Amino acid sequence: MNMHKNTRLTPSLDLDILNGIMRQAVLQQLQTYFGADTIIETHITRDMLERAEKIRLSNALRGVFEADLVY
Repeated sequence: MNMHKNTRLTPSLDLDILNGIMRQAVLQQLQTYFGADTIIETHITRDMLERAEKIRLSNALRGVFEADLVY
């Protein structure tokens, strides 16, 4: 997927992910949390994760944090 540098991806809600407090905060304040202008809700594949420059996760307890793809 070719995207602008200030674009981020997040899993779409039809994947049965929790639309939790932290996810909502990140979506509302994308510039604050990620320094990004745009977010795209999509199905994120393993291939996309393998090609990602960074992988970040979030939850209400830990906030936003970097993660590594482990095989």
